[in-house]
Amino acid sequence: MGLGPNYLEYIEESVAATLGDLRDKRMLELGDQEIAHDQIPEKTGKEYYENRGVDHTSFDLNGRHGAHRVDLAKPIREQPWLGAFDIVTNSGTTEHVEPFEAQYVCFMNIHNCLKTGGISVHLVPDVDELERRGRCKGHCNYYYSHEFFVLLAELNHYTLVSSKVVRGLRCACLRKNEDRPFTEDRKAVLAAIARKEGGKVYFGINDQSVFGPIRQLLRRVLDVTRPVRRRLGLMRRPPTAH
Repeated sequence: MGLGPNYLEYIEESVAATLGDLRDKRMLELGDQEIAHDQIPEKTGKEYYENRGVDHTSFDLNGRHGAHRVDLAKPIREQPWLGAFDIVTNSGTTEHVEPFEAQYVCFMNIHNCLKTGGISVHLVPDVDELERRGRCKGHCNYYYSHEFFVLLAELNHYTLVSSKVVRGLRCACLRKNEDRPFTEDRKAVLAAIARKEGGKVYFGINDQSVFGPIRQLLRRVLDVTRPVRRRLGLMRRPPTAH
C-alpha cells in the first residue's frame, strides 16, 4: 500500500495524541512503504520519517530501501528488536502475511516489538468497506474490522486510542499498557479476521520481480491443499506465543 497524505496524517495524529513529538521516536514500519504523491517530496516511508528525526526500521522480505529481510509469519526472536519500538506501523502489510494461521504470529510480533507504552498504528482493508462498497476487492485474503481491534485490545489490555475508516481503510491505533505476553487465545484472534480467498499474495509487500507470480502460485497451491495436508498430519504445528 502506498502512503498518501491522509494516511500519514492519521499516523502523525495518533503519535501526537499518545506520545507527543514524533522526533527521536523509534519506529518499526512493516512493509517497504512507498510514497507517490505530488505534495510529498519523499519517495519512501523510511525517507519521510528519517527526515523528521525518527529512528526508523523497516521489515520486508523484498529487502528494498534498507528494509531488513524479516518473515512476519515467523516469531521474531532477535533481542535488539524485542520491546524496542515506540511505534509500529502496519500500513497495508499484515493482510498479505500467509498462511492464515500466521496472522496470529504477525500480530504477536507487533506486540513483542513494542515498548510498554508504545503504540501500533494499523491502516488495513476493512471487511465492511469490502462488503458494502467493494473496497480492496481482490487485494488480499484477509480483512479486518473495528470489532477485531476492540477484541485485540481486550485480549491484551491495550487502549484502543482510535478506530475509524479513512479513504476506505480501517485505521486503528492501539496502545500497549503492560509488559505482558501476547494473548494465548489464538482461536479468538483468528476468528475475528475475515477470510476471503482469491486475493493477491506477495513475497514482500512491493515484490515486482519475475518470481512474484511463481511465489503467488506456490502459495495458492499450499492454500488449496491445506485441508488435505492437515488431515494427513503433514502440517507443522503453529508457533506458540512467547
